[in-house]
Amino acid sequence: MKKDPLMYQIVAFLWIYAILYFDPRIIALLVGPENIAAKLTIICFAILLNLFWFYAFYHLVIIAFSYFKKTAAYRVSNAINSPNHPHVALLYTTCNDFREEAVLSCLKQDHPDVHTFILDDSDDAAFKARIDDFCRQRAGNVTVMRRHGRQGFKAGNLNNCLKAINGFEYVSVSDADTVLPKDYVTKLLPYFSDPKVAFAQSRQEFNSAQKSSFAQGLGYQIELHCDHYIKTKNKYGFVMFYGHGALMRTDVLKEIGGFPEVATEDLAYSMEIRQRGYHGVYAQDVTCLEEFPSTFRQYRKRNDKWIKGTAECLLKYYPSFFNNKNISPVEKFDVFVSALSLLLSLPFVMLLLLVGILLPYYYSHFQFQGPMFKMPLSYNGTFLGALTGISSNLFWRWDFFLMLMLTLVAPILPAILQAVRDPVKKIRFIVMYTFIFYATQVSSACALVAYLMSRKAEFPVTGDASEKRETSKKVIIIECAFAILFLSISIISRNIWFLSFAAGIAAGILILKRGFENKLARISAVIPIIILAVIVIFIGRKLQ
Repeated sequence: MKKDPLMYQIVAFLWIYAILYFDPRIIALLVGPENIAAKLTIICFAILLNLFWFYAFYHLVIIAFSYFKKTAAYRVSNAINSPNHPHVALLYTTCNDFREEAVLSCLKQDHPDVHTFILDDSDDAAFKARIDDFCRQRAGNVTVMRRHGRQGFKAGNLNNCLKAINGFEYVSVSDADTVLPKDYVTKLLPYFSDPKVAFAQSRQEFNSAQKSSFAQGLGYQIELHCDHYIKTKNKYGFVMFYGHGALMRTDVLKEIGGFPEVATEDLAYSMEIRQRGYHGVYAQDVTCLEEFPSTFRQYRKRNDKWIKGTAECLLKYYPSFFNNKNISPVEKFDVFVSALSLLLSLPFVMLLLLVGILLPYYYSHFQFQGPMFKMPLSYNGTFLGALTGISSNLFWRWDFFLMLMLTLVAPILPAILQAVRDPVKKIRFIVMYTFIFYATQVSSACALVAYLMSRKAEFPVTGDASEKRETSKKVIIIECAFAILFLSISIISRNIWFLSFAAGIAAGILILKRGFENKLARISAVIPIIILAVIVIFIGRKLQ
């Protein structure tokens, strides 16, 4: 399917316009007697600021296209190239996290020729016993498969099954919490009328039956990503396999040697099949249910896996993907931009250090002023002036403020637009999203640094109830240090922007230790957005 470059052309146009409009103010600071260190700091500041402005327009345009452009349509035939009903294997993967509801959804498919395989990597005897008992009660309809060790992570588990089974034209991958609609196979099979389609990825939606209050607050993120990001990929980007809820051709899997045995096997598989001339499609008319991580600890575990796994894929698989002449430039760019969006925490922390420490030092030393911080300190003696300190800062005009607001709200714009229709759910999501943003920047940066140093990506099982692995104490110590650092910057410079980061990191540590059900911990999660609202209101009023 030919990809339309229009979406990314608009992103590039808006980004270049913003660079030409704002950067001269920053570049002008290079003129003068300042030393080389001061000049390099300004250059780094401009580069990082431009990077985040690019992603502001990326989010804004892709969301606009999801609303106003016909992006999801993909022509399918009512019949596929097979004289009989194709044999379909439903592969249910589990590791100390067995959900009967999810397996039963595999068994209740209306397609006449399916068989369910439970690929059990559990090492907990209780879960093994539950699975064996479940299979005994449904003998003939489901088969349990186990292996020795967990080599190759989830991909190794899937490949172990693929080597042992024969005669299945299609396979479907389900995670432990994936609930399939009964017409899942029937509706996805027609997408394979195109011989170049290797997989059909279904839409995912939060399973509202999940009891966790943490998951209830953030579960909308699943729907938001599917309906406003993946939706545009059929026409304007690269469709990737998302690890579950997808029907796949077995012959293509065998052609590439099975799933790549890396931590992020879904992205690696998607790039591998595209290099062989195949592609995937997004089937918006088929919706599966999935759960969101139940606790903040599980969320961090999954986030670390995504960061390390994505970095591994970019270094290991992207070079050959980029050099493949049969893949469109739009798809190459989309893969890189989408993957890099998961790795932005490290450059963001670098930006904070520039704004909070290096730039104020040089600006104070050379007695001139710059953007986003208050040097030299200048305010009109009022409480509002003390908080914002922007009265003499030429960078803080309404246009710069508007750009900053756009950068902040673009990723959650659908939630803001829908808040009128469903205020409780959407406002709760906005509060939780803000907390997660502030609370995970430092730990996410640490995860990326850890991978770059070790070149090792792990696959911690998010829902593994028996998982003993704890968050690294070193990471907690680093987070505490950054919380103290940002609090100190806020007090010394009277800049409450850094106070929101200190509060967010501290709240994350508290929730990690006490759990989100703790009342004090839940209250602490609201503090970052309150501080952010104060900043927006005060600065907005002053710039009127």
